[in-house]
Amino acid sequence: MCANESTPSTQAKMRREWSFKDLYFAALTGVIGSGWIFGSYYTAGVAGPASIVSWIVGGVFILVIALTWAEVSGEIPIAGGVARYSMYTHGNLTGAFMAWSSLLPAIATPAVEAIAVISVVQSIISFSKGTLVLVNSAGLPTLPGFVLALLIALFFFWINYIGVRKVAYVNNAVGYIKLVILPLAIIFLIAAGLSAGLGRNVTTPSFAPYGFGPVFTALPATGVIFAYLGFRQPIDMAAESRNPQKDLWKAIVAVVGTTFVIYTLLQVAFIFGLQWNSAAGGTLGADVGDWHALNTTLSMSSMPFFFEFLGLGFGAVGSIIILGGIIGPSADTNQYYASTARIIFGLGREGYFPNGVTRIHQKYRVPVVGLLITLIVTIVLLVMGVAGSLVSSVGGAWTALTSIITSTLVFAYMAAPLSLPAIRKNYADLRRPFKTPIYKVLSPVAFVIGALLVYWGAGSLITSSDPYGGYILILIMLLGGIIVWAYKSEKSPFDFNGGLWAIVFLVFNIALLALGEYGLNLLPLPWDWVTDIVAALIFYYWSFKSSLPKEEIKSRIDRALSTPESE
Repeated sequence: MCANESTPSTQAKMRREWSFKDLYFAALTGVIGSGWIFGSYYTAGVAGPASIVSWIVGGVFILVIALTWAEVSGEIPIAGGVARYSMYTHGNLTGAFMAWSSLLPAIATPAVEAIAVISVVQSIISFSKGTLVLVNSAGLPTLPGFVLALLIALFFFWINYIGVRKVAYVNNAVGYIKLVILPLAIIFLIAAGLSAGLGRNVTTPSFAPYGFGPVFTALPATGVIFAYLGFRQPIDMAAESRNPQKDLWKAIVAVVGTTFVIYTLLQVAFIFGLQWNSAAGGTLGADVGDWHALNTTLSMSSMPFFFEFLGLGFGAVGSIIILGGIIGPSADTNQYYASTARIIFGLGREGYFPNGVTRIHQKYRVPVVGLLITLIVTIVLLVMGVAGSLVSSVGGAWTALTSIITSTLVFAYMAAPLSLPAIRKNYADLRRPFKTPIYKVLSPVAFVIGALLVYWGAGSLITSSDPYGGYILILIMLLGGIIVWAYKSEKSPFDFNGGLWAIVFLVFNIALLALGEYGLNLLPLPWDWVTDIVAALIFYYWSFKSSLPKEEIKSRIDRALSTPESE
């Protein structure tokens, strides 16, 4: 038994209050947060019209990964499952790496979304000729911006504090609004753009003006994968689902399908609605076909779709987009407080964190210590944003944080492709509400996708002003995982054998960053990608061979399922 599982029977438990609808809208909230506001803009700035392909490829990538999670989460519905499953199949060391890489991006997301909200508010101020500056030209919050972001963080901390049912109320209400506003905005903008002759943007100066390399490197750098990764919410909230084995996989698959269509069409709409060198459209100074000009220096960057509607003469419609731009990331802040608190709770249950983090509020039945920790980290990250400590190759605090989140979280998402085949092989009679099709193919493919995204995401943090950003991120992932494992009071003789692959994988990524296109370029594109793919397959089969013995896997899963975390 893990050190922190033997809690008194009198300790309060979470409540099973969430339906399929609640799980679906939690995932929808997680996926359609600030990604829809800025993702299309920055992705077009990197890849041009071929950014449409980025969203299609990103959606397919995430669907493959999500299918592996749909099976594993339905088998083992526990709080903060994304951070815990690999411990059951590969031991405490691998578990520590995945736990750390899951927690780090989750706990950073409330700050990302708070920055997104103040960026939208800044666009309102600028449009109304106000002088207050919340976000500077580099995309970083000012002191007044920090104060507003802090108030947002405190408000949603309070919503989470008073109960998980309140979190669902916010998610559901905002979810319905998103499902109305975004499709209408897409239809309206495409129609207006075509009538204005802007359909030619798709081939201005060509469909892929910078080649197809940026189509892929944009995935972690401009918020594409960051947006899609929000499908994790039902997994982290599984302990509070009324019928997790029936509802989890349905919510995951449904939300990936919904958002794949929405995000792809949003990118099409953005390209059709873009007016070059337009003061009203917020692109003054951006010459026709200069997609790289779409960065934080343009007025449009604070709220891209609003400025497109404004430039086309539909400011009233744009005001509705402003409303969506405020409530969307606000609700994402709300949901990520909930998810992160459950991850911290789960890691306490597994002995990675002190037992105190498993405390459930006696009245509101929420993991209150996890909520407090999330609030503190959010404040620290906002202070770093004000100080100018967050930059990326695309520019601004939002893109920097999304690159960090993507690289670390996709590493954690590689846990399901590892755990799924190990559980299938060693626990054949475990109840499986959903079975991943052709899992022997999809599991290694999902692992390879994760490896590429880790490399691309870390690479996007290497800039002329910060040539070591990507290396530092990988080192944080490496050292953080080791420290988390070292804290765990109960070690296992299987730990080192089961986790050595993860250490070598992260060291390999540091070496590849140095040798590939982001470093010395001794392995130029596409040979660095080819090297990464081949190495990822080697790491996948190594990790599969390093999984725990059959009886140990069964024992750990049975223990998790026999100690309920909610009632």
